[in-house]
Amino acid sequence: MTPYHYTESGLDNIYLLNGVHTIEEDGDTFTSINDLEQLHLQIAKTLVDKHSPLEAREFKFLRVELNLSQKALAELLGVDSQTVARWEKGETAIPRGSDVLLRAYYLESQAEDSKIGLLLKTLSESETSEIMTRIEFEEQDHHWTRKAA
Repeated sequence: MTPYHYTESGLDNIYLLNGVHTIEEDGDTFTSINDLEQLHLQIAKTLVDKHSPLEAREFKFLRVELNLSQKALAELLGVDSQTVARWEKGETAIPRGSDVLLRAYYLESQAEDSKIGLLLKTLSESETSEIMTRIEFEEQDHHWTRKAA
């Protein structure tokens, strides 16, 4: 059997060696793929584990697998939604920190005991709700404490 070029994933380099069924009916060709959810899980794990930076389409694939809109991901990463759109179109480079955070967030989605999502959400909310203009400390009895605002 010829490998099936799985372009429906949004990635150009995915080939399926088996698990693909093609049916022709009334002049139309229909393709069926066994356990698509498991296939996407394996693709995502491969992307998360790769040593080189994520490419634009790979970044988008992980975002879609997380069922996040560009806006939702942008809020988690503390950037504008248009920034995420430009990354996914390959118009601008994906910062290494955002690459790593997306991979970590995906891994968390697969592990119930991880707290990465909560951390990202807390950080994104705190950036908009807490602006510290002056932080004061005082020393008493050889012990420094932050003075309440």
